[in-house]
Amino acid sequence: MVLPATSTLCNVFTFLLAGSPIFYSAAPRGSCANCCGIREREDIKFMLYTRRNRHTAQLLHLNDDGRLAQSNFNFNYPLAIYLHGFSESATGERQSSQELKDAFLRRGNHNVILIDWSAMTAVPWYSNSVENLPITARYIARFLRYLVGRGYSAKHIHLIGFSLGAEVAGFAGKQLQEWGIKLPRITALDPALPLFEGNSSNRRLSPSDARFVDVIHTDGGILGNPTAMGHADFYPNGGRPLQPGCARQEIANNRWLGILIGCSHQRAWEYFVESIAQPRGFPAKRCEPSVTFGVCRDGGNGLAFMGMGADPRLRGKFYLETNGAKPFGRNSRSQAIVSLAPQLPIAYKLPPIASRPTVQSQSQSPSVNQYGPAGQDPLQEEDENNSIDSSSLT
Repeated sequence: MVLPATSTLCNVFTFLLAGSPIFYSAAPRGSCANCCGIREREDIKFMLYTRRNRHTAQLLHLNDDGRLAQSNFNFNYPLAIYLHGFSESATGERQSSQELKDAFLRRGNHNVILIDWSAMTAVPWYSNSVENLPITARYIARFLRYLVGRGYSAKHIHLIGFSLGAEVAGFAGKQLQEWGIKLPRITALDPALPLFEGNSSNRRLSPSDARFVDVIHTDGGILGNPTAMGHADFYPNGGRPLQPGCARQEIANNRWLGILIGCSHQRAWEYFVESIAQPRGFPAKRCEPSVTFGVCRDGGNGLAFMGMGADPRLRGKFYLETNGAKPFGRNSRSQAIVSLAPQLPIAYKLPPIASRPTVQSQSQSPSVNQYGPAGQDPLQEEDENNSIDSSSLT
């Protein structure tokens, strides 16, 4: 593990944020969670959720065929894989991971894998977390290569990351391409700014990391990086603090520091989570930036949608305004879930050494779309008789 001297900037950054709303107790403060050697299997956990185990995670491990076969992972369903930010955990209530997981499972049949790397992102070890991004990313890339090697189509992997997690997603995308695998989509939610400023030697997320890289900027210049780094970069409310409603929200919760630090940053994942159910809830216009950050030179043109509904053909910078409270999206009339993902079947395959009693019934489906076999109501997908006991894999 790399142990650089913590800079003065990082010390100040950590001290200020210790009381902000984004700094949850991922590990005991002052602990040595990030001072010791990395144990990849213990420190980077792959937590699987499906509509059969919405509330209890099934742990998957790299190269563990038996565990994969016994889990509820379904080779017919798309995969959303998510990386939380600094100081968070994948299991924290009302944090980004659980909110995103719940939104995807309400949307339809998905494999949702939350990556819990909280042991490596605990307060106050921010600079160490940054130094260890490549290690984390390589392990995640190995896990995704393992799934692809067992028959899962890379075309249906959507890698999503918030803050530091967004940078890890970029590293993972680069690594996978070295192995001949290019992800179809990476969504970066307010990529982290501290220690990534200007000409930082830390590699950053870039459009080359996936076939489509979309970025949501909400806290530009504070915790979020305002630099355009995707095929499509969205700047809600100018992409900078204060995002609408943050002052009122933080004052109501007696979190005064959160007005300036935290609330605007987490708006990125809040907007995206809302867009999972409302793909057309955040209409945006293409923006030719002026010299003033976040202001369009020509007023904007060309309709697009931020978040889940972003068209992979989009290119450029996009500007939009949001509401100050839920629902955040200005276009709240779109109630139906509209999938813009390719409707391609995925052959049902299992590891060659494993078996599963439910394979026959699932493999008989004539066609598969975003939500499972054709004509099947997503809300009726759960079959208690065929469900795997989640407790056996935790």
